[in-house]
Amino acid sequence: MPDGGGGQRPIERCLSVVMPCYNEAPTVAAVVQRVLASPYTGEVIVVDDGSTDSTPLILGEIDDSRVRVLSQGRNQGKGAALRRGFSEATLPYVIVQDADWEYDPAEYGSLLAPLLDGRADVVFGSRFHTSRPHRVLYYWHSVGNRFLTTVSNMVTNLSISDMETCYKAFRREVLESFDLEEDRFGIEPEITAKVARGGWRIYEVGISYSGRTYAEGKKIGWKDGVRALFCIIRYSEVGERLRFRGRLRPRTHALPAATDEADEELAGTLDNLDDAVRYADWIYSLMAPYLGNRVLEVGAGHGTLTDRLLDGRTVTATDVSPRCVSVLEDRYAGSDDVTVLQADVDDAPDLGQFDAVVLVNVLEHIADDARALRSLEKALGSGGRLVLYVPAFEALYSDFDRRIGHHRRYHAEQLRDLVTEAGLEVVDLRYVNLVGAAAWWVLATKLGQTPTKRWSAMTFDRLVVPVVSRLERRWPPPAGQSLLCVARRP
Repeated sequence: MPDGGGGQRPIERCLSVVMPCYNEAPTVAAVVQRVLASPYTGEVIVVDDGSTDSTPLILGEIDDSRVRVLSQGRNQGKGAALRRGFSEATLPYVIVQDADWEYDPAEYGSLLAPLLDGRADVVFGSRFHTSRPHRVLYYWHSVGNRFLTTVSNMVTNLSISDMETCYKAFRREVLESFDLEEDRFGIEPEITAKVARGGWRIYEVGISYSGRTYAEGKKIGWKDGVRALFCIIRYSEVGERLRFRGRLRPRTHALPAATDEADEELAGTLDNLDDAVRYADWIYSLMAPYLGNRVLEVGAGHGTLTDRLLDGRTVTATDVSPRCVSVLEDRYAGSDDVTVLQADVDDAPDLGQFDAVVLVNVLEHIADDARALRSLEKALGSGGRLVLYVPAFEALYSDFDRRIGHHRRYHAEQLRDLVTEAGLEVVDLRYVNLVGAAAWWVLATKLGQTPTKRWSAMTFDRLVVPVVSRLERRWPPPAGQSLLCVARRP
């Protein structure tokens, strides 16, 4: 490669290749070998995104010290896999490589050239700005791709020709300059928007493309296109301003009610929610995959969730409220599987080591939530999971929040940072109950009503929860009334 002085720059292994991988058994071994054959490849970080075929076995047989295989445990999406892979990259340059044959690692040299000679900070490999071989496939995919690229360009004021391309190469400092949020294919417009807003120098290089059919394993569909359009707007300058105004506005609400006052207000709320069985089942279904055999429930209230946690497990149910502890003792009198204790988060490390520590609508009641998380981390055994379910978005904070003792509501990035600072590794983070957020905004925030009155709680439980829970299983919402966070102790 020219060095600008008429000679040839020696090729160095300067490239971290991040490869998200899901059910790619037919191709992954050959693609990894092709990546390793590049003289630029210094490390290959393969993130297995919960594959259910023989992909993990195949990856385990690769014998090369440059290859690291990370397992997500469950399928979370391309964006989540890239986020983890980027965080593990150690070399000066980083590139994304799919685990199929659509993109050719032999072209790394062309993609890296503008980076290595200092002209660019980011390089997009364009499938359209090229005379290289290009397999002819779906017409409407091409139309959709060009449409999304055009909308992205209008929003970012760039003039790229292929926003959705897999081949994006970066100086590592670029990726370290922003946080990524999208879990699925929305990661492409998110990266593009954040690179543009950062003022980084972007180049395009024409690449070949050997696209595959759905029969051959292609996974992206029209729903991902809709999400991509949403993400283009969401991560635009205007979209970011609106999002941050809602979640980071100055705290102007009054201090939360004192503990005794909040407990009195909560008593009726907990009784009403105890009968909302579909909602409780939904919350439990979200956290069930992460629970082991020994569970500590902090802030068990009246035992609504405790009943469900008992499915083949032993549960230590705690609460700071003497009234709640009395209710729990009556409810589980004679049960060998439930231990009821009056305790707060500072007592957690003294209660033993647990497979999971669960807090449902509890963390927001604690003034020093960062200290609480550090204490709870000590109650987890190695590999144990902290499961948090908290109210989302400060824009939804209402007088009802204040009356029941809420110090705050959370946004995803804030919660991720808190949990990470406590020494835990986030494995699942998602918004829950988009329709509930709209209902809360109208009833509690705007009309000043109590949103958990029996009639409204039962109506929502019977008519809305069955539909919304099914929809959100297939299409995770971009926002919600609540946030689910699952974090693992290394």
